[in-house]
Amino acid sequence: MHRINNFSRIAEHEYALSTDSLNMLFYALPKHFSDQYRSYDAPRLCTILDGEKKVSVNQSENFVYTKDQFILIPPHASVHMTMPESTKALVYEFGDQIIDYVGQRVADNLQLDPPQQFSDSTFALSAYSERTAVLHQRIQEILQDQDKNMRFLIDLTCQEMVYELMKLESCNEIIQHHKNHPINIAIRIFGSNENAGISVSQVAEEVGMSLSNFSQKFKQTTNYTPKEYMTKLRLKRSKLHLKNMSVTDTAFETGYDNISHFIRLFKKEYGMTPKQYQLIGRDHH
Repeated sequence: MHRINNFSRIAEHEYALSTDSLNMLFYALPKHFSDQYRSYDAPRLCTILDGEKKVSVNQSENFVYTKDQFILIPPHASVHMTMPESTKALVYEFGDQIIDYVGQRVADNLQLDPPQQFSDSTFALSAYSERTAVLHQRIQEILQDQDKNMRFLIDLTCQEMVYELMKLESCNEIIQHHKNHPINIAIRIFGSNENAGISVSQVAEEVGMSLSNFSQKFKQTTNYTPKEYMTKLRLKRSKLHLKNMSVTDTAFETGYDNISHFIRLFKKEYGMTPKQYQLIGRDHH
């Protein structure tokens, strides 16, 4: 795995090991490193392989945790971290797919009630159970072995890891709640192909919030306004369409009636025009 030596979102996107249902992130942080860490739109299981961290989750009291413990943080959490010594950490970012898959199969047997009250400042700090320790060690072995079916093996092992976390009430609250968080619902609506032309006000209404409150909360939790987020999604979709559509057809397909406006936005986001992007793609074939 690639080592990440800071908390940059760009570095996370570039160096995460991604499977069908989660992202794995490996951090190697120097002594005295200190910065703000975010969980964005999915719950994260934060573990330490070597060293220790002094942390504050969503402005909680500072505490230190070591490789004998893990923290499960909810989506959109803000965590201030300081490394008293050089620290290596492995983070599991669980996607909706793995949470849904496990939850649908075990929820009835676990007989866990949905959380009645939940604060966005909630997090879970716990020592490993015998089983979670075994699974965490197994993941490290899979990463080391570099088996050609590594991603399949990670997904398989992490299904059981999610199951073990769901057995812990504090962790289950975080895992279950994130699906019903209004901003996560909005993100799923924005990301659905069926809703490509939906407006911000329609999404705000869908999640039961006023437009101003929704816009403010969305910006707080994602660092983007809803309009900025929609633009980024549209431009990301446009890159896929440009592989087999003209620039004009791509603009219309992604909701832009003004072709010049689409080209300006694309160039601002990616540093090249859509036509230049198409030519680069052809040169690589």
